[in-house]
Amino acid sequence: MPNPDPTPYRTAPLPQINGLRARYKLAPLPSGVEKIVGLMEGREKATLQEITTIINADRMMTQKLITAAFPRPAARDGATVQMATSRLGINRVIMMMVGDLLNQAVLDTFETMVSIPLQVDDGSMLPPASGGQLMASVKFTGKANGEVTLAFSPYLGVLIAARLLGGNIEDKYPPEVVNDAVGEIVNIITGNLQSRLCDAGLPSEVALPEVKLQNVFPTVTILGGSSDRFYFRHSAYGLGVNLCIAPFTK
Repeated sequence: MPNPDPTPYRTAPLPQINGLRARYKLAPLPSGVEKIVGLMEGREKATLQEITTIINADRMMTQKLITAAFPRPAARDGATVQMATSRLGINRVIMMMVGDLLNQAVLDTFETMVSIPLQVDDGSMLPPASGGQLMASVKFTGKANGEVTLAFSPYLGVLIAARLLGGNIEDKYPPEVVNDAVGEIVNIITGNLQSRLCDAGLPSEVALPEVKLQNVFPTVTILGGSSDRFYFRHSAYGLGVNLCIAPFTK
């Protein structure tokens, strides 16, 4: 069982799985992110029309933005991308686009690295506070500052360790081995996201993962940034993902 001590455990990559990252295929960068960041970096202020033109080219993102900006169905009648972008703000728009990339990185990493298929969930599958949740977080700093946090049950953490090390769920793993395993998973996911942000012109550096067991799934906030949360499940076990990002740091 992971160490219940709430003090963060800073983990280094497992020697046995260092080579896996080299074989991991990154998800493609949404072209809209790169184009919008290019506009914002190339001048003091991009026009709203330029940004909405980019978003309009992506039908799914258009629908998501309008839904996020106008939660009530009746308010969406006649709503446009320009109205939604103006209401949400540019950073929030980019947050949603990057969030889609992070969702895919989570799904791909769990499927590819540990053969654990995930399904999108509404968050009801997360373990109760009394049982505790294993938290694995990685910060990245640079032109884009942010943090990715994964929250899941200790059982799922042991399953991840077993899959990465080629063992069985019944095997007895020391707390530091489980911490290393879940730390490596969040490290790969965050590295995926950070690499895509670098491709978009927002280079950053990734810190070492921190792993701890706690009862509350915290909402991470960064000055000037936006935060979003996503949920998945594997069988009867839930996974929460919190993304906080503050782009365009000068």
